[in-house]
Amino acid sequence: MEKKFNIIIADDHVMFLDGLHAILSELPEIDTIHLATDGVQVMRLLHQFKDVEMVISDINMPKMDGLTLLSEVKKFNSNIKFFVLSMLEDMRTINKVVQKEADGYLLKFADKEELKAAVKEVLSGEQHYSSTVKERYMKGVFEKKKNPTVELSARETEILKLLAEELTSKEIAEKLFISVNTVETHRKNILLKTGSKTTTGAVKYAIENDILD
Repeated sequence: MEKKFNIIIADDHVMFLDGLHAILSELPEIDTIHLATDGVQVMRLLHQFKDVEMVISDINMPKMDGLTLLSEVKKFNSNIKFFVLSMLEDMRTINKVVQKEADGYLLKFADKEELKAAVKEVLSGEQHYSSTVKERYMKGVFEKKKNPTVELSARETEILKLLAEELTSKEIAEKLFISVNTVETHRKNILLKTGSKTTTGAVKYAIENDILD
């Protein structure tokens, strides 16, 4: 039997929230959808329903904005997928979302099918950043190349150093006492943050910008 997921959708525009509920209810992968109009409600729902596996959230919301919520959700349970759905496409906001390690970022003007495909991709364990979001992020990175905005976490830096030593994901997992899936998630974040297509590219970028000691 195919696994079904329980999710929370957060947006302070009730009509838009209802529309998202209707669209995502069409996905066979989704079982239960909880609705919230701010970040505080999301955190209450997470404490109430322990089986929630994904949060889809706007950024501009009252009481607790989406960026703060992203940090709080990851602190509460790092395994919960966090998907940003926003009108904001400025480099500063996108950079913050990437650095806080969201699992995806889609702009609100995306069509229905792109939204459903993106949500399915994130639920499957992948990341999904729309092409526009990626372009904005990379533009910001290259504009500040001599003073890079890339900030790898301590764990990401540790994993990148081991990747530079040509260790496999399995070898890194055994060395750090974490799962292979966790290593792969960090590797994907490293590639996204450095704008690289391959591990070799990420290592090269890190060396050129003095990210690795």
